[in-house]
Amino acid sequence: MSQIGQAKANASEILAGLRKLGPNRVVALSTHKSKELLAELEAKAEALVEQLASES
Repeated sequence: MSQIGQAKANASEILAGLRKLGPNRVVALSTHKSKELLAELEAKAEALVEQLASES
């Protein structure tokens, strides 16, 4: 997958995760699951920033 394709995939995964945490979510997440999701989203955001930085 190209760098741009990976960046788009990461951005989509981050968006999906944020929707799980947002006010319009379908079910409430436990504190443990919320913390896991936040850690995962943080790692994906860092990867996205690195990918975008390497593109420029």
